Amino acid sequence: MWKRFLFTILAALASILLPACSVTPAPQSETRSMTDDAGRTISAPIHPTRIVSLTYGTDEILTALLSPGRIRAYSKYAGDDGISFLTKDEVSRVGRTVDMEPEHILALAPDLVIASTSTPMQTVEVLTHSGIPVYVSAIPTTVEAMKGKVRGVAKAVHEEEKGEALVSDMESKLAALASKLSAVSPDKERVALGMSFRGILGKKGTLFSDVLRLAHVKDGAAVYEVPKGADAYLSLEILPKIDPDVILLPTWRVKAGDDTKAFEEGLLSNPALREVTAVKERRLVPFSEKYKYVMSQHVVDAVEAAARAVYPEVFVTSD
Repeated sequence: MWKRFLFTILAALASILLPACSVTPAPQSETRSMTDDAGRTISAPIHPTRIVSLTYGTDEILTALLSPGRIRAYSKYAGDDGISFLTKDEVSRVGRTVDMEPEHILALAPDLVIASTSTPMQTVEVLTHSGIPVYVSAIPTTVEAMKGKVRGVAKAVHEEEKGEALVSDMESKLAALASKLSAVSPDKERVALGMSFRGILGKKGTLFSDVLRLAHVKDGAAVYEVPKGADAYLSLEILPKIDPDVILLPTWRVKAGDDTKAFEEGLLSNPALREVTAVKERRLVPFSEKYKYVMSQHVVDAVEAAARAVYPEVFVTSD
């Protein structure tokens, strides 16, 4: 309650003090109303030119839709190759990243902020009360829903035609992958398990599970229920019960001590895991977190990466 009260006060102060600051407000332009993925009705410029993105997924979607000159700032994860598909060069063309702090965002005088349902609501409220339109995008749990997210962001920046072209490209790539993977019949599908440095990834009904499904891979963690919104990882103790054919190792170093090779050696040397198929056959494959946590049109790349990791033999002849 106190946190919400504090942000309400901050919002009120921002609306009073911002005009007195050295920040130059974004010039007003003709606006239009729309409904975002959170069901909020917002009024935004028809042609926004000072757009701030607060998530790595929306960074990637906006980059595919817009020229760098229309993007005021990317999220703090932009260009981190452990989680982001953006290159350092792409980030340098925009030249700026920003965190979730409302005052840092306000200082950029954006005419549109693209957030997601994972963005703290207090941040959204402060920006909204300060007169900044905020489009809240969804966090999809299926590849099909990701197409809706792409279309939504395209609508927010008034680039619907480019959004449809991006979705069409996604569908074409998925169709090509489906054709290639048709050789993997349901009875031949392998079981894979995504890992983080904290434990086993996944819960029933996640985007990662859907990515594996489209890659003709069975998600070993999908049979386990974890409460909606929970960040808990499944314990390594259940790994022998799942008995995956392939383990997708973590690669993104978030904390000190995170090391893919050391993690792999820990699995291989654990006596309790000796009879696990993936361990016994040494099918432990480094698999980037940008594929495990993808939140953009690059979900199609995640499907292909998963297929290549689990069925390398399918891609040998074409490569």
